[in-house]
Amino acid sequence: MPRENDDFHVDLTFSGEDRHHRRLIASIVASVSILFIVATMTTNLAIHILPMDDRYMQILVPLAPDGSEPLSLKTLDHQISGNTISVRGTIVNRTEYPVSDIVAVVEMQDTTGRFPQTVEIPIQPRELPPQLPGEFMTTATLQEKPAGYLVKFRLADGPFVPHKDDRAATFGVTVQ
Repeated sequence: MPRENDDFHVDLTFSGEDRHHRRLIASIVASVSILFIVATMTTNLAIHILPMDDRYMQILVPLAPDGSEPLSLKTLDHQISGNTISVRGTIVNRTEYPVSDIVAVVEMQDTTGRFPQTVEIPIQPRELPPQLPGEFMTTATLQEKPAGYLVKFRLADGPFVPHKDDRAATFGVTVQ
């Protein structure tokens, strides 16, 4: 009886199995994995899976030596001309080391309160040395006359950073 394949042949455990099912399962697992990666990158699915909220991000906020607010608001001025408001101010880094990428978030309200405008301004210089001031300035034109504004600070792509209001009381006094 002649054999068709007389070559040397080692018979392994999986030699005779059909691999069609394995390839099907492997391709399904790979497809689901790719869909999962794309879903976490393009939707807010990662928010529900990863513990990344403001409580966890607070570790990025520096502390002053006394354990209080790391930033000190030294000056805050504004000018209003028609529907345009300009806000400028200075802050001081109260920590013992440089802090980078601080952003001033200024939310301006008009007299109706219906059309707030929020502007994010990087503090200059970008890397704020310890105990030295940094400046911010912005101008915005609102739909109605400006009625007020709110200034907060945060790390770029990070949490808000608390600040201490150390402005000099100048009510009724002209500073020269």
